[in-house]
Amino acid sequence: MEKNNFMLLLSVLLAISYAQFSEKGLPLNNPRKLQSSDPETILLGYDNYNFNYDSSTRQSNFNFTIHFLLKNWNYNYSYINNNIEFKDITLKSIINYQGTDEGIGTEFNCSQKDVNIEEIETSKDVEEIYKNGISWDSHYYQYYHAKFICDYNLTGKGIPKKINITTNFTNDISLNTSKVSYVTSSAEALEKDLVSLKNEKKTRFIILENANFTSQSPNSFKIKGNALDDDYDSENIYLITTVNGSPKKIPCSGKSDKDSSDDKDYYFLQSKGSNNLGGANLSYALLNFTTRGNRMAILEFADNQKNANGTILPPKVDYKKKSGGLSTGGIIAIVIPAVLVLLGIGALAFFLSRRAVPSPPIKNIGNNTMGVVASSEAVVHQ
Repeated sequence: MEKNNFMLLLSVLLAISYAQFSEKGLPLNNPRKLQSSDPETILLGYDNYNFNYDSSTRQSNFNFTIHFLLKNWNYNYSYINNNIEFKDITLKSIINYQGTDEGIGTEFNCSQKDVNIEEIETSKDVEEIYKNGISWDSHYYQYYHAKFICDYNLTGKGIPKKINITTNFTNDISLNTSKVSYVTSSAEALEKDLVSLKNEKKTRFIILENANFTSQSPNSFKIKGNALDDDYDSENIYLITTVNGSPKKIPCSGKSDKDSSDDKDYYFLQSKGSNNLGGANLSYALLNFTTRGNRMAILEFADNQKNANGTILPPKVDYKKKSGGLSTGGIIAIVIPAVLVLLGIGALAFFLSRRAVPSPPIKNIGNNTMGVVASSEAVVHQ
């Protein structure tokens, strides 16, 4: 029984020791996400900040527009009846007014008003419509665009100098019964300060599907996606995202071109200059074509890997060894197994001491020792 207990203890010690050595080689716990056809509601971002003051009534208010991407909503678009009724949503924010640094909590009421749902085209839509000879108004679109107008009465409160949206969309906001499933890095960047947003009349979106990195580093990237028409070739594109929580506009250029590997047309997006981009997530990020009117593109990465394929790898950290010594990891790798071995030896000694064989009684051997010595002397003399 004691032998079995010892073997069990030794097995446990060996298992712990193996785990210490093999931990770095374990597979990641994040399983690969499969392409989903479930309805998704994605917060794209904000624009159209507008401040109004009526000198006759001394009343003031401001408003802005919030944009959502509706994916796989299975809504058949019609030019005659293209409206979906959405319930109002409430957004929390902190407003800093001019002349004071104190932030005041505020709630905005956001309503759909007269803004209708709009389809968002992709190159795939255009190809399918012309190939199958179907009409645009009867075509099923995978993506739709919904806009809400948020406003607030500021009478007697001064002029805002900074507005920061604080609502947790994925926890608190739903469009009817569809909860917000994802917040883009562009939305996170824009909600930091709505006052700086331009007042645009209308924004036109297009999806850059099947985007993937052809090359990337913490300072630059190149992305390939489905082909877009020549209207989207530009040297003046800004990608809106966040890097380590701070808003960032990354200058880019984009061009439709053939890929030498398969001789097919694609759209290539490339960052310009050197940027600090490590860890930035570009899934569903917005591309602002600054010289193409109010035109925006949305990056959708292949296989919908929001937290994998769309993320720029952070810089590698090299842990250099000090001259003449081991690194911290090397010392730990030696000390832990050594301690385990010592524990095993101690356990072995404990179990063996409990089963120590008693020594036989000492016999009175008389002058036998002298006989051995005498015999030895006799051999020498001979």
